[in-house]
Amino acid sequence: MRRSSLFFVLFFLFVLACQVSEEERIDHILNRRQEALQKKDLSLYLSSISKAYQDKEEDFNRLQKRIKGYFETFDRISYSCWDRSFQIDGKSATVTQQFYLEAEKAEKKNHYSGKEVLFLKKEGKEWKIIKGL
Repeated sequence: MRRSSLFFVLFFLFVLACQVSEEERIDHILNRRQEALQKKDLSLYLSSISKAYQDKEEDFNRLQKRIKGYFETFDRISYSCWDRSFQIDGKSATVTQQFYLEAEKAEKKNHYSGKEVLFLKKEGKEWKIIKGL
C-alpha cells in the first residue's frame, strides 16, 4: 500500500513538473517577438501577433506594414525587456514590462525606453498579442 501511494505521489509531482505554465507560454511568445525585432524577421514577428490585432486605428495589416517599414528602414534594431509582470484571466492576459529599443540607420541611433502594456489572447494552445504595440 505504501509503495503504490508513494508511486502515485511521485507520478503526480512528475506530471506537474513537466507542465508548462501559462506565464512560460506567454514568455515564449514575447521572447519570440524580441528575437524577431533583433533579426528583423517579419514572419517571426507576425507569428506572435493575432490576426484579430486592433489598437486604436491599427489592425493586423497596418501593423504588418508599419513593422515591415521599420525593418526596411533601419540597419539594426536592438530590443530588450525586463521586469515583466503577468495578469492572466482565463484566455486573456495583460503583460506589463520595461523595455529599451535602439534603432540605428547610417550610424544615427534612436533610443526609446519606458513601460509597455501588452494584451494577449489564447488562440488554441498559443498566446497571441492582440493590442499594445
